[in-house]
Parts: sequence; structure tokens; C-alpha cells
Amino acid sequence: MKKIGILGLSLAVAIIILVFGCGGTAKGIYASLNPDRTYYLCSSYQDHSYFADSHIALRYAAEYFNVKIVASGPDAWDTAAQAIAIEQAISRQPAGIITRVWDDSPLDAIRKARIAGIPVVVTESRIGKTSEDIGGALTYIGLDNYICGRDTARELVKHAGRSGNLVLMGNWGVSNTDARRKGVEDYMKENEPDWQIIGWSDDKDDNAAAIEAGKSVINFYSNRANLAIIGLESSSGTCIAMAMEELAIPAGKITVVVYGREPSTLDYIEKGYIAATLCNKTAAAEYLAILLMEDWNNGGLKNIPLSSDNATAGINPVPDNMFNSAFAITAGNVQYFKAAVMPDVKTSLYNR
Repeated sequence: MKKIGILGLSLAVAIIILVFGCGGTAKGIYASLNPDRTYYLCSSYQDHSYFADSHIALRYAAEYFNVKIVASGPDAWDTAAQAIAIEQAISRQPAGIITRVWDDSPLDAIRKARIAGIPVVVTESRIGKTSEDIGGALTYIGLDNYICGRDTARELVKHAGRSGNLVLMGNWGVSNTDARRKGVEDYMKENEPDWQIIGWSDDKDDNAAAIEAGKSVINFYSNRANLAIIGLESSSGTCIAMAMEELAIPAGKITVVVYGREPSTLDYIEKGYIAATLCNKTAAAEYLAILLMEDWNNGGLKNIPLSSDNATAGINPVPDNMFNSAFAITAGNVQYFKAAVMPDVKTSLYNR
């Protein structure tokens, strides 16, 4: 899968270079051939701080390509409402839809969009391995979350050494978190025999529950040598650090490596409670989704000569997966990711 992902992303880059060339500025020579095009982002968690950089990227893409983008769907976790948002978007005949697949709730709506001739790109999370597994979407752009889990385990060893006792925290039952958990477990089993995974704690993607879970983990395992905690969903880091503060555990006493770049997570890296956080290149995924759908609508991607008629032949010329890799934020580079220094992209073309 990783090799397929690298090939897919390489193909995407090649297409980008061939179609758009190099350089350019917002509303420059690469502006949409049809400025009346409207794209939709239909997703749960629209108001979650984890996706702040996604909204920045979509404002940037709207300006760059001179297209309208509409964020639609629930502000909190509700994949059934997300599916309804996709169906509502279909009725407006958009130029394309971005969505996320944490479970199978949106699959029927994605299939309806494809039947209606609307390109769909999935970002952030997926189930299964193929395009058909995500409702026939053009492609998935984002992390291979299993590989991200392995990268997270490797990052932990960099900070905590080659032996110790590890507890995993996350919102179990969600596809991307479960894949990261499996990646951590496999990496440690295959490469770090002197590390023992001693506990798993479900933080239920709820801050209050996660803080209590963190305190329970610390209290129960505090006598274990070289205790470390890996948090595998975006709120885990903040809640583990808050639990440490409430229990008066000194920063750095427990090695904590987490996932996601919420503002409070970055604050706790600066304070020393969190050693590192692994992050998806979320902004790049959203931008690439718009770029690919723009070229699809311009006729480039859809008409790559794989056959005499790709649509009739039932061939999707786009790779099923375009995997990127996670990057680490640590005390050494955290200052470059703080909200205060991020670009302030303003536009009337995006509604968030």
C-alpha cells in the first residue's frame, strides 16, 4: 500500500507540473476556466480546531483558482448528518465534493454523487483500500494511518529510548485512530522488544473523559519504569498534559507523543509536557483535492488515454490512494506552527 501511495502521489505531482506549470499567484494564470464553479466540503467536525489549517487551505485554494467553496455539514461528530450534507450538495450540482470517511455512513451519498457525474475526493480518513471501498470516489488524499502509527512509535523511541512501558490512548472504533494504533503495536513488536505496551485507554473523543482517562492511566502506572503515553487522536495530547498538570506531574517526567496540531497541543509542547506530535499535511490534501477536481472538470485527468473511452470502459485514471507522510512538531520547530504566525488568508469565495 505504501508503494502504491508513493506512486500515486508522484503521478499527481507530475500531472500538476504538466497541467499548471510552476509558480503562479492567487487568481493568476491558473485561475479556473470557469469561475462560476462551486465545490463543497461536506464533513463532520467543521468547527473542530484540528481542521483550522484545512479551512486556511481552502480559503487559499478558492483565491488561487478563483472558485467558490462551501463548507457544509455538522460542526461536531455526526457522520449521518455528514451524509445528508453530501446529498444536499448533490442537489445543487456542484463542480465537486470533498468529504471524509471515518465509517460507512457517507458511502451511499458518495455513490449518488458519482452517478450524478460529480467528482468526489476523500481526505483525512478512509475505510478499506480501494476507490470502491470509499463509494467510488476519485481518490483518497491523506495519511496512510497505519504508517503514521509506525512513525509515531519511531518518534517515541527517539525521545524515550529503547526500553520502557507504554500506554496507548485514543478514540477506539474510528478507522483512522484504529489504524494508527495497529501501526504503533506492530512497530513496537517488530523493532523494540524491550518496550512493553501495558495499557490501552479509550478517551472517547471527549475532553472531560480523556482528562479522567489520563489521570487514571498515570495513577495506575506511575510506578512503572520509563512510563510513556502515546495519544492517537487530535485531542489526546492536550488532555494527557492537563491530567499531568492536575496531578502535579512535572513536565517531561512522562514521555508523551501524540497526534494532531491543536493550538493547546502546541502550547504544551512549548511547556515541555509533550515531546512531539505527529501531524497530517491536512492543508496540502485539501488544496490537492481542489486542484485535481479542477483538472478533472477541465477534461485533463478524466481523458488521460488509458483507453478509447475511460468512462464507458469503467476505468478511473486517478490512483485509488495518494498517501502523504506525517511530520513531527517538537520543541525545536513548534514556533512555526502557532496560530499567530500562520498566514491570514481572507476571501469572500469560501464561507468559513
